[in-house]
Amino acid sequence: MHPYSALPDRVFWKKFVSDSPWRDLDLNESPKFLLNKEDKVASAGSCFAQHIARYMKRVGLAPYIAEPAHALMTEFGGDTASYTQFSARYGNIYTSRQCLELCLQAFGVRPMIEDFVEQDHRWFDLLRPNVQKDGYLTQQEARADRAYHLDRVKHMFETVDVFIFTLGLTEAWYHASQGHTYPACPGTVRGDYQAEQHLFRNLSVTQVSADLDELLGLLAKVNPRLKIILTVSPVPLVATYTKQNVVVASSFSKAVLRAAAGEVEARNPHVAYFPSYEIISHPASFGQYLASDLREVTERGVAHVMDCFLSSFWGIDGRNGLAVVGVPEAEPSLQPQLAPALADCEEMFNQAP
Repeated sequence: MHPYSALPDRVFWKKFVSDSPWRDLDLNESPKFLLNKEDKVASAGSCFAQHIARYMKRVGLAPYIAEPAHALMTEFGGDTASYTQFSARYGNIYTSRQCLELCLQAFGVRPMIEDFVEQDHRWFDLLRPNVQKDGYLTQQEARADRAYHLDRVKHMFETVDVFIFTLGLTEAWYHASQGHTYPACPGTVRGDYQAEQHLFRNLSVTQVSADLDELLGLLAKVNPRLKIILTVSPVPLVATYTKQNVVVASSFSKAVLRAAAGEVEARNPHVAYFPSYEIISHPASFGQYLASDLREVTERGVAHVMDCFLSSFWGIDGRNGLAVVGVPEAEPSLQPQLAPALADCEEMFNQAP
């Protein structure tokens, strides 16, 4: 007898992985906590995180929307899609630093960041460059909408039960003199790149862990009952600004995020980790969930992730859950399943001329 003798099958590679189809493996069989259907669940993070709210709706769960579209937007035909992608209208939050700075502003720990730019006779918020796609009429309107947004983020964290945060990137651009972090390098989505002000950083494990620790400490003060679910986006970088090639740079970035999430989860009983990254990217999956570009995740892959997610935390079978709420089954053709799962993604502008 030795310490491994009485361990369950799931801890042995051959018994758990080699002898079972990848789709049948329960990679999150013992979550730290379970969720109730009545829980208010908010989400934020990278492009991949947009699929969470979409799949919650498909099985009858209502994602928490703390920043709904104004009635006038609906009445006069305004673009309201960005109000339902996440629980507040922050757009994609790719890095731990970006999320931390958002919360520091929302709770008044640091002043509201004002970084607005005029382009094509419209005004844009460079911290949310793709949220209001056609921009604002005036700088005052952009500033007012940002102030309102921060108030709704504050309300969201004060009232939500569960916050799901998908870590996407370690590479980030920041403002040299003001110190704030951008979701995308100025000059890609909106604005103009200024070499003396717009600087690059690549966050380390220590920095990401510190960001998450500070974020958790802040949230614990305003909402002690809040539970956190961390996950890592399986989508590689679209481009890197490091001196490495994009494959090596992506491996570094995902390894840092996974390690930091693991460290934070291990020391916090109210924080759980969900393996989105492993389900899609692990070699044992044989790349079956990747689109032809070997980067984008197919709808079939997203479905696998969300089936596991719903089953783990709510005990809902995602595939059977569709029929319960009256959503028609997918067409038999494999084409929709093999197509990339679409999401708004500012990072894509990094590869544009």
